[in-house]
Amino acid sequence: MPNKAKWTVLTYIAAHNNLEAFGKKSLTEILNIGSTAEVIHGALFDGPSGAARYVMGEPGYVALQEQLGSFDSGDPDGLIATANWLFKKHPAEHYGLILWSHGSGWEPSEIETVAGEARPGDQTDIAETRERSAMPGSRTLFRSTLRAILKPQKARERAILFDDGTGHSLDTIELARVTGAIAESVDQPLELLGMDACLMGNVEVAYEVRKSVRCLVASEELVPGHSWPYENIFKALRAEPSQVGVELAGLIVDRYVSFYTARPPAGGDVTKAAINLKNLDEVVNAIDQLAAALAVSMDVHGDVLWSVQQATRDRETVQGKRKQSKFDYYLWDVGSLAAGLAASSKSSADVQQKSKLALNAFVPGKGALIAAGHLGDWFDDTAGFSTYLMPPGQQRISPAYSQLAYARDTHWHEMLLAYHEHFN
Repeated sequence: MPNKAKWTVLTYIAAHNNLEAFGKKSLTEILNIGSTAEVIHGALFDGPSGAARYVMGEPGYVALQEQLGSFDSGDPDGLIATANWLFKKHPAEHYGLILWSHGSGWEPSEIETVAGEARPGDQTDIAETRERSAMPGSRTLFRSTLRAILKPQKARERAILFDDGTGHSLDTIELARVTGAIAESVDQPLELLGMDACLMGNVEVAYEVRKSVRCLVASEELVPGHSWPYENIFKALRAEPSQVGVELAGLIVDRYVSFYTARPPAGGDVTKAAINLKNLDEVVNAIDQLAAALAVSMDVHGDVLWSVQQATRDRETVQGKRKQSKFDYYLWDVGSLAAGLAASSKSSADVQQKSKLALNAFVPGKGALIAAGHLGDWFDDTAGFSTYLMPPGQQRISPAYSQLAYARDTHWHEMLLAYHEHFN
């Protein structure tokens, strides 16, 4: 058996979309860092011309390359197979997996193809698929999820299923299966799961993968097209290969925010947070207590919660002057919600106290939250992780949300139902 490295890291670049050029840039950065005996870097790149997987050698050189031709990088089994291919060749003390993509990327042609697979014999409406490709619900990570979404026969039900809450719910469940299968294969949890994709800094995501991942790094907002500064991050890992997941996760947040502070993206959306999933129960228990307190007193707190949501949206959008993605997709920063409830004179003493406990659970460097950073003063009150809070009257609560472990194990789903019932 080969000697174990300190780290083996797979960067899985699903760039069969309009990010192909950026994906190639990230791949080149990783290639130029190269591997050492202590840190092995592998990558999969999938673009319009086909896919290949790599093990990096000396800086600028490939030690092993396999051409895959036409490849479905949105197939979760393809991801599992690629991770097993790399990790079995290069066993390590710690394993890292970075998922690089839109967190979406569905084009009308892709939706048409998958719709045909999901509904054989049923003619696909071109106008419908083009409309869906622009909807928030098109932000799905895995094609198997898209197949499941498109399978129902009633257009009305498909439309409901295409809200982004459903997309995230199904994606998250699939992601848990993927990380679980990889962790089982290497006989230990993944030390680090990095989400180089938009909107994945989500409590529901963290909770779903908690048993198979030690540290999660993600953004609750959009990720600039340039993506992570891999050169900065992987040079630091190369220099200090003995660092563990908590240390590397904090470093990623620091290097990411520093990189974009020096090079602000046009949209201004820069957030990144890292969470230690070993301590995630501290966060979840605090949110659960707040959700339970709200659920039993929604007749009092329904209007308060709605006011807090409006105030949060106004602050983060600078009174509507900037586009803010989380609100389009019904994801809300936990810290902003808790701070608003704690500060409201209309909140009960119990809800104020539970809100403060939730805020305290998101103090960087203490407990679960390893680090959090952002660019833009509209994010100053954010905690770094979002949660699903569908505003009443816009759409119904995602039918898939109840499938999440977070929804089953906490009072959050119960609170959501009570919140919507309050306005009916």
